[in-house]
Amino acid sequence: MELPEFLRRKDASRVSPLPDATVREYLITWLTDWVREFGVDGFRVDTAKHVEQEAWKELKLRAQAALDDYRARHPEAALPAPEFWMVAEVFPHSVQKSGYFDASFDAVINFDLQEEAVAGARCLPAMEPVYAGYAEKLNGPDPFNVLSYISSHDTNLFSRMAGNDPTLQKRAAGALLFTPGAVQIFYGDESARPFGPTGSDPHQGTRSDMNWSAIESGEVSGMLGHWRKLGQFRDRHPAIGAGTHNLISQRPYIFLRHLGDDRVVIAFGRK
Repeated sequence: MELPEFLRRKDASRVSPLPDATVREYLITWLTDWVREFGVDGFRVDTAKHVEQEAWKELKLRAQAALDDYRARHPEAALPAPEFWMVAEVFPHSVQKSGYFDASFDAVINFDLQEEAVAGARCLPAMEPVYAGYAEKLNGPDPFNVLSYISSHDTNLFSRMAGNDPTLQKRAAGALLFTPGAVQIFYGDESARPFGPTGSDPHQGTRSDMNWSAIESGEVSGMLGHWRKLGQFRDRHPAIGAGTHNLISQRPYIFLRHLGDDRVVIAFGRK
């Protein structure tokens, strides 16, 4: 493939011709150059179903080699894990083991939790069948992982689904951050970022400006502090995301997560 002339002349792209390269080779080279130069340690792959699985396998393999190279040159860099991590966006994937895991993906985005978390924010015990079901599937005989969320750029904002209720937005932290598997905090989940204006794209409002003014004024300090506390708690205890789930009591709602030496008991107390 010959490089288009506009790419050859575009200084900002720093594109150099690759001998006898295909489109796939150019894209993988550019993506792994970011990993090698900046230490990027994971990719969220949009609409993964529209590309051959062999391409994702090659990307993962070469991204790992590039990350290993970055780490060798930057031993002081603090990165979460030595393995490069890739998650696939495949609408409307749920909590199930699919063929995308054979394409070297570490997780697939779970589109189910957003609706389920609304009830959980109103009352955390409503999440028990969700938590138990997710943990059983993810830790089953053929274990896998999914990435769950409560807001995203092309579905909806939780703040809007919760009717802009700050109490529900605060409680949503527990519903999301106690969910088995990987979880994603979308910008503004922790500060009740409001839905913005739309144009020809009805989802444009989900990509509104971050509500920095509410954070700087302290308007959402209690909510933000709660999200931080639960996020740090989850970070300290891998059993929350990757452990087995055992219900201790429904009323009051108490459950146990267990992974190796890490045992966490979580009790829900409502003020």
